[in-house]
Amino acid sequence: MAANASIGSSASALSDLSDLERWIADVLSRAVAAIDRQPEQSSLERLYPSYGEVLDALSDKPPPEAVVITGPPLPAHLALPLIRRGFDAFDLAVVALVLAPDLDPAFGRVIGWLHRDPGQPYPTLDLLARLCCESGADRAAVAVRLSSAGPLPRCGLIETLGTGSGPSYASAVRPSAVLLRRIFGVARLADELAPFASLDTYAPAGVADPESAEVLVGRLSGEDPTLTHLYGAAPAHCLDLAWWSAARAGRRALTVRPEALADPALVRGLAAEALLREAVLVVDAHALTPPASVWERFTHTIVIGGPDSLAPAGPDVPAERVVSLPVRCTPSAGGPGGLTAALAERGVHVTGGAGADPLAGWTHLAGPELRHTLDAVAARARGRAGADGVPHTTPIEAAEVAAQVTGGELGRLASRLGTSQDWSALIVPTEVGERLHDVCAHLTAHRTVLDGHGFAARPGQGRGVSVLFAGPSGTGKTLAARLVAGRLGLPLYRVDLASVVSKYIGETEQNLDAVFTAAARTDAVLLFDECDALFGKRSEVHDARDRYANLEVAYLLQRLEEHDGLAVLATNLLHHMDDAFLRRLTYCVHFPFPEAAERRRIWQGVWPPALPRHADVDLVELADDYPLSGGHIHNVAVAAAHLAAADGRVVDRAAVLRAMAREYDKIGPSPQAPAALGVV
Repeated sequence: MAANASIGSSASALSDLSDLERWIADVLSRAVAAIDRQPEQSSLERLYPSYGEVLDALSDKPPPEAVVITGPPLPAHLALPLIRRGFDAFDLAVVALVLAPDLDPAFGRVIGWLHRDPGQPYPTLDLLARLCCESGADRAAVAVRLSSAGPLPRCGLIETLGTGSGPSYASAVRPSAVLLRRIFGVARLADELAPFASLDTYAPAGVADPESAEVLVGRLSGEDPTLTHLYGAAPAHCLDLAWWSAARAGRRALTVRPEALADPALVRGLAAEALLREAVLVVDAHALTPPASVWERFTHTIVIGGPDSLAPAGPDVPAERVVSLPVRCTPSAGGPGGLTAALAERGVHVTGGAGADPLAGWTHLAGPELRHTLDAVAARARGRAGADGVPHTTPIEAAEVAAQVTGGELGRLASRLGTSQDWSALIVPTEVGERLHDVCAHLTAHRTVLDGHGFAARPGQGRGVSVLFAGPSGTGKTLAARLVAGRLGLPLYRVDLASVVSKYIGETEQNLDAVFTAAARTDAVLLFDECDALFGKRSEVHDARDRYANLEVAYLLQRLEEHDGLAVLATNLLHHMDDAFLRRLTYCVHFPFPEAAERRRIWQGVWPPALPRHADVDLVELADDYPLSGGHIHNVAVAAAHLAAADGRVVDRAAVLRAMAREYDKIGPSPQAPAALGVV
């Protein structure tokens, strides 16, 4: 079906080319006939007088500074976008003449004969100028207009070859690949552009900020160039508004990754695609802001994120046409009810959630991210539908799929950790458990309080929620982070300090910004383990390294406060933390070293039910005589199981004490442990 549709589109485009070919043949035949009528002169001398005859036949009297010939009968899908962009009859004639060799090889042979170079079927600047100009001044103007800085090459429609540092009359002019694809009605993007751009990615049914959308539709409906900066909401919501507005303005949306705009060759191709398809360029510039000179190549551009304001794009986009438009919306994913309601609309029931709906926390999803998440979750659910035929999923599975869809850059700088909802595995004092439940309750009501109750409008109110877990190693800080993320139904990522911290000035800040930006797109919980390495106290400035180290800490504190999400920071060295950072914390939860009673509970829960254990393993003795944290107790249990399995026996007291000795080798001797332990 797709192939037939493509063939039909191409056939429709080719049906309009016969008139264009007749026009090209008429122009070239007049030039050839004019030369043949003067055989006594050299080829160049014979060609010069012929230009006036061609002009008389093809145009009115040209203006003094530029000669414009009557426009050729280009196909409507090519001519209308050019005319609306402001290209005149001369530009259309140049487009027709450079297309001539590709429309009919015979035209190429005639063009080669005209400039006495059979190996060059495309017209040179000299030939185009002489066909269209009477005076030397006009010829110079044409040479500049068709050089690399001219409007046709700048918009990626033609390529002037061999220009070097400036225009040359010997330079050949040929059509760009995009122009050739469009003249033949090829609908797909070129292969070199496809990895960086997409057309009409998604068509939202509605928009969350009608006021901003109305303004944007008005800007996109006109023919004057516009550059619009959208800010104030999550990138997915801004993309939704951009795509919705482009569709309402009757334009296509060409959504481009910002790194493509750093490649001049890709920029020319994208400019030609946007012009000929009359599409709006949409760029998510959160991760990378392209140079301002790029925007002048496009008629309508929407930039999402990046700087708070954009500089004028150039002479084609005056300052009054550049607008920064706020997007005021914080909708839930899929509308009221979050992912649960959106999945229900697709016939998928979410089961297994306890208490409040954890999927309601996924408020960032919109546009294609929401559609892809729903499609993926629904496909999985249908694949394992039971006898009743009703697809089912769980909050954890839906959250994991959504994290995979939206993770992006976060996967490069952070490691995904599994979450849990088994709170019985966390053995901590009662007050610590209550504080963790307070954190979960805070996050559940966070956006309601800030946006619904108006706290976000108050000065100095940051959107971030930061929680510090402080305590000795192995006391349950990482497990608590897994449980909090599991209760909220959000993915958990542990920031990889080795990938984030860089010795190069400014690169650490860039990596941190990428982490927080990606986390905002996924609603991920960020875990900064051993966070004192990043949030350490600022020191006196003695050299440049001290100054930049302090700048990194200051930037991190500011970015943490602005982050719209949860950041969990874990440290064993609370006294190393910067005082300014401690003041910015939303919660600080202290994990004490477990007492004997808590250690007994940990020893009881650390053994899997299927693991055989000898009766001589006295858990009370182990808890009372060996002061270890939960993490170390887990290590001992795993090591004892391996030792017993290697000897082909069940886990007994001897295996546990051997494993205990190995653990104390790592952490050092304890005055409370029996002296005999060291010789077991």
